[in-house]
Amino acid sequence: MKQLYTLAFPVLSRDDTQWIEAFRREHDPHCGLVDAHFTMVFGCSEVAEETYLAHLQALSRSSRAVRFTCRYAMLGADDEVERAYVFLVPDEGYSGLSRLHDELYKGPLAEHLRLDIPFVPHITIGASGDRMAAKRLCDDLNGRELSIAGTVSALTVAALEERRLRHLKTFELVPG
Repeated sequence: MKQLYTLAFPVLSRDDTQWIEAFRREHDPHCGLVDAHFTMVFGCSEVAEETYLAHLQALSRSSRAVRFTCRYAMLGADDEVERAYVFLVPDEGYSGLSRLHDELYKGPLAEHLRLDIPFVPHITIGASGDRMAAKRLCDDLNGRELSIAGTVSALTVAALEERRLRHLKTFELVPG
């Protein structure tokens, strides 16, 4: 089966989109693979595509769009590899995105929720094999008047196939 993801592409101002994409081009080696996004469901290949899509469709009909504002750059690190990430984490909208994530992991996805790591809604804008360099990027961003406001108004199901992310279907959320 395909490895499926659920992504939320934020609707941002033109200036914020340009700033994020410029930062990503300089600091994120995955920049060309996918646009800036919140990963709402991490790769799952154990649920049939038809079941996965039906679950998302039903959920989207009862879930409201989420407005958010990111004012904090957080260091993310993975114990499995010596890599660190620069995350934009929302102040406003944190609980709304977290609740949406929780709803996604009910029903057919329930048994695939990873309980060993907490979910922190974020947009990855940088990655580095040098954790201190990533920390310095976060500190620099947090020393500015960082404020990225937007809305998550849809969920997109995508499949990773041959090292390319292919969008399968997008489900609009209930306008907030």
